[in-house]
Amino acid sequence: MTIRAVVVEDEPLAIRRLRRLLRGEPDVRIVAACGDAASARTAIDRHAPDLLFLDVQLPGADGFALLKEVAAERRPAVIFVTAHERYAVPAFAHEAVDYLLKPIDPERFRAAVARARRRLGRRETTAGDGTPPLVRLLVHERGRAFFVRVDEVDWFEAAGNYVRLHVGRATHRVRLPLARLEARLDRRQFRRINRSYIVQLDRIRELQSWFHGDSVVILTSGTRLRLSRRYRDRLYETTA
Repeated sequence: MTIRAVVVEDEPLAIRRLRRLLRGEPDVRIVAACGDAASARTAIDRHAPDLLFLDVQLPGADGFALLKEVAAERRPAVIFVTAHERYAVPAFAHEAVDYLLKPIDPERFRAAVARARRRLGRRETTAGDGTPPLVRLLVHERGRAFFVRVDEVDWFEAAGNYVRLHVGRATHRVRLPLARLEARLDRRQFRRINRSYIVQLDRIRELQSWFHGDSVVILTSGTRLRLSRRYRDRLYETTA
């Protein structure tokens, strides 16, 4: 299958860089390259592309506003390409395939295109090991047992062979290693941000740069958690 792509980028050097990288992806063909939101809208209407390489800051409108103007049934898969980390959270809300930071790392670029292929071929509806994603956890606490839905959990915290569930102001504990929990969570909803924490994406309010390549994840509750450099790319990815 040939993947028809539109590049939306106002920097000529960045467009040339994307063209060079795509030479290594023979099944991806650029059908249009646009430098502003207006020409991008025209190109999307005319070519109905499968894939969009999209900068956020554009003359005329930003990339998010552009996507809102495209009907859901006609919206292509999107790989955001930008120099700014701060747009990662709204990119998740727009179901981007991936979020690449400039200067683009070739290995990350290849991985992003591979995810686009998977999304265009099929939608992932199960967890990584082929079993359905976890829906609820059984908590034993003070002589009673009850269920907590995972979509109610703001973030998970490793505590030895246990995991703490942070649900609003409440905290619960279940006997389960964090790595095993991570394998059962829906990656469209949860991401690991360091060795000890997994966060629900919808609870992230913003990201802030910190020291030595690390960042701070600020949740809607105001909780601040460290995003390690090792896990940063995993957070910016969205499932294919």
